[in-house]
Amino acid sequence: MNLPKVLRPSSLRFFLLAASQGVLVSSALAQYGAAPSQTGMFFDDLRMRQVQERAATQSGTRDGDVTYDYDSGVYRDGSNDKMGQRSADYESARELSRPAVRSGSSAYAARSVGDYTNYSGQYTSPTGFFAPTYTSDPFLNGRRNLKLGPINVGFGFFQGLEYNDNVNRSGTDPQSDVISTTLLNIDANYQITQNNRLSLSTAIGFDRYWENPENASYGGTNGLVLNVLPGSTVAFDIKAGPVFFTVYNRFSVRPAARNDFALSQNQMFGVFQNDTGIAANWRINSDWALAVNYMHSFTDSLSEANQGIQGGFDEFNRVTDSLQASLTYSPSSTWVLGFEGGITAVDYETDFNADGVLNNIGAFFVLPIGKTTYLRASAGYQGFKFDNFPEALEIYPDPLVRSGGSPNLSPNQIVENTNDNSDLSDFYYSITLSNRLNSRISQSLSLGHESSLNLTSNYITADFINYGVSMVAWKGSRVNLSAYYEDAEASGGFFAQDVKQYGLDFYISHRLSSRLQLGTGYHYGKTTSISRSSSITPIAQRNIEGEFVQQAFNVDLTYVLSPKATLNFGYRYYTTDVKEDNDLDFDQNRLIIGVNYNF
Repeated sequence: MNLPKVLRPSSLRFFLLAASQGVLVSSALAQYGAAPSQTGMFFDDLRMRQVQERAATQSGTRDGDVTYDYDSGVYRDGSNDKMGQRSADYESARELSRPAVRSGSSAYAARSVGDYTNYSGQYTSPTGFFAPTYTSDPFLNGRRNLKLGPINVGFGFFQGLEYNDNVNRSGTDPQSDVISTTLLNIDANYQITQNNRLSLSTAIGFDRYWENPENASYGGTNGLVLNVLPGSTVAFDIKAGPVFFTVYNRFSVRPAARNDFALSQNQMFGVFQNDTGIAANWRINSDWALAVNYMHSFTDSLSEANQGIQGGFDEFNRVTDSLQASLTYSPSSTWVLGFEGGITAVDYETDFNADGVLNNIGAFFVLPIGKTTYLRASAGYQGFKFDNFPEALEIYPDPLVRSGGSPNLSPNQIVENTNDNSDLSDFYYSITLSNRLNSRISQSLSLGHESSLNLTSNYITADFINYGVSMVAWKGSRVNLSAYYEDAEASGGFFAQDVKQYGLDFYISHRLSSRLQLGTGYHYGKTTSISRSSSITPIAQRNIEGEFVQQAFNVDLTYVLSPKATLNFGYRYYTTDVKEDNDLDFDQNRLIIGVNYNF
């Protein structure tokens, strides 16, 4: 039996959602061009980028002077964050002493398994489409800058060392390892002319597995794993009259997981994704605005292990071309009525998954309620059309399959393709309510129903709901509480399954002094997967069914060495309880020490 395998500590993945130019950030995490929520979030980020670029042009470099607000428990730079700007307050407590590339959550969203543009957590990414998913100091939020001639440059550095007593997540043969993590954050821009701006934003580095390099999820046998965090972007912004253009290249190298919900090590693989596009935002008049984006993406798997019938994980290599548009009407610059739609073509390298064309069309509405609450609602239609597979499947004559020997065969070792001939004709909707009760308490509620690409079937449809609250309970503290529920259904074929997940995350931090901060957290998550396939073999059925509970505990201690440097200590404990097979139960302990430095 195989179950999900994303075993990183839980991270709070929600942020303050509100309007800028009448546009509210979307909350669901799914794929650009496939799921309307992610596509809507892209256009929200594009509009916000235009506002930020205009402000940067007028003010030059960003202010690097920050002070710690002891009453609220966060750093302030003397300016008020505009509603709609993604604040570091929500995620700062969780990200202390662990970069996102080595954190995350066992709260693994089934609806986003086919999304290579971000990590597949249950909560929304705290950063935008054009920003990497980790900064070396979440409090300073990349504000430290150097000026090299006409170029503004911000550097942040993280160096971590981790001891992991069960890096292969085994209940019978645990292997320990020492893992080194190095990350360099770069945020640079060059104001070529008053209306032309070139920028680079990235977090790049590597992990090194010292004792058992074969346990690295990708990178070959030397144990060296390259990390280029999602959101790393080179962009050229141009203003031509009322039209704002962004030409961009977005790239990432990160771990991904096959979605037959496996805990076994061989279900992880590395993925390189490159997104090249051009986006335009045209302010037609004071009431109407039109945004359009074309993006060409290609994805390549990087793992050398587990060479199966299809050649490792090459069956997940693909090319997508997407054209999307968003038209908004806001006569009073407060409420917004919008229309969205587009088309995406997906072409897989092998014949394991079906090529297809994805269409979506719908409308959204943004409404401010009072001064501190914003509501965003969207709804529409999704239509997916995929190529058909032949009715007769070729079952590969592997002796283990014939004898019923191995319970850990991956899908590409069993069948020639997914055998899924399902198309989609369905509605989608999403609702997000963001509220700041007062200066100390913020909360966010999001729910929705939508479909997106899947890895072991044509698509997956999910109903989901997330809630999170962040508060300053007393002087110097921050308390984060979040919960999620997801009911997902794969479209069909050999690996059709229903997946239900629910869980909660809790984190509390307290600043003991002006230099020392303590934090502790807890995660609980339960996942149940049931096969719906009538033709699958018993072995394959065992691979995609099961029920398990994961719990995680973590403690963080952060010491401020200087206004630019922090020293971080962390402890993580995981326990996994698999209902059907005690051999898959395992515990894991991690000790982490890290140094952040912002130049």
